[in-house]
Amino acid sequence: MNSWGADGAYIDEAGNVIYPYHLEKSDTFPLYNAHIDTVFNNVTTIEPKIDGHTLYAPSCGDNSSSVAGLLFLIRMLHTLKVDLPTGILFAFNVGEEGLGNLKGSRYLVNTWKEHLSEVIAVDGSCNQFVNLAVGSRRYTISITAEGGHSWEKFGNSNAIAAASSIICQLYMQQVPTTPKTTYNVGTICGGSTVNSIAEQVEFTIDLRSESKDELERIDGHLTTILQKADTEKIQIKQTLIGERPCSQGITQAEIYDRIAAIRENNQQPMKFHAASTDANIPLSMGIPAISFGICEGTRAHSIYESIDLDTLEGGMNQLAAFLFFHM
Repeated sequence: MNSWGADGAYIDEAGNVIYPYHLEKSDTFPLYNAHIDTVFNNVTTIEPKIDGHTLYAPSCGDNSSSVAGLLFLIRMLHTLKVDLPTGILFAFNVGEEGLGNLKGSRYLVNTWKEHLSEVIAVDGSCNQFVNLAVGSRRYTISITAEGGHSWEKFGNSNAIAAASSIICQLYMQQVPTTPKTTYNVGTICGGSTVNSIAEQVEFTIDLRSESKDELERIDGHLTTILQKADTEKIQIKQTLIGERPCSQGITQAEIYDRIAAIRENNQQPMKFHAASTDANIPLSMGIPAISFGICEGTRAHSIYESIDLDTLEGGMNQLAAFLFFHM
């Protein structure tokens, strides 16, 4: 951005790339951000492929298209010297995917919260709009048992057996469909050989809900299960590895009316839904926030990800209309 003459761009302490655009005009302003991290740790070379109107490449939709779209807007504003009454804080943030735990969004909102009128997380589909934050808690559960030779020490406590019992009890828990609440055991690793009683095992759990109360409830059930399983012969360690907050107090806001009006004007259907995005942080703090992208795509989070190039123009027009709608 500095190469365009866009002075003032910098990298903050969290690793976010920040571009303040005319912030001196107002004490409050919107934040437009797009996350720059991906889920691909082992992909070192990406060679995009275009077949007809489809572009194929890992992360092309989530979230490279959104990053490119936001850069295009910034360059347009800067090149045309667009005068905005409030200015805009642009950010390209880190830590949205996986165990990033929304690090970049947390830092941004906590740093600028007194000045943010609204937050727009540019991410996902151009036809789906997130206005409700799905909260989550993620844990690593480590179990240590007596172990020993499978024949000679038969009857000793087995870490895998203990883990199996805990997982079965978790999966017997009833959770509501409204507000939607879920649990999942995503990974498990332990034991040493087929003829050894497992001395240790480790697994990860993901708990989610649209409701803070329901998230607390299923989290409490998990804690109770773990406490009952922790004995003299079975030692259990629960480690929090990620936490994303639910929405708090935001159900109606001008930004939701704004996108609805834009969609209605274009004779397009309008549907809000719940998801876990960078918008979780402002929504949890009572700051109006929304998340949507600039295109349509398929197979996100896989190396076969693709986007429909024909949807980019409409998606960019929608984002630009959203930015200028109330200016």
